[in-house]
Amino acid sequence: MRWKFALPLLFLLTACAGLGWEANPLIGRWTLTSAIAPGFTFGTYEFRRNSMTVLGVTQRVDYSVEGDRVLVVPEGPGIGVEVTVVDRNTARLSDPVTGGLLTLRRLDD
Repeated sequence: MRWKFALPLLFLLTACAGLGWEANPLIGRWTLTSAIAPGFTFGTYEFRRNSMTVLGVTQRVDYSVEGDRVLVVPEGPGIGVEVTVVDRNTARLSDPVTGGLLTLRRLDD
């Protein structure tokens, strides 16, 4: 009897995997640092499934995940940011304004 419910769920998960949906490695809370100002953090960033919160401001975003790169694009006005994931707890991005390299460090799992 359980298979009647498990098989459709398995089929749905397999179909989604075939569409190229990937897990988003940015989901979670991060702190932003820069090599220019060692020891100083530029606030907390929280990435959720459809939004991100930066310095207390929440904005809806879309993500595009390709390998170790995640493109974060805000809905409406705003600048998209490409983030390169180094490992589970470290990611890097280029500041679109200054061009400097910034580092995201995960705060929690």
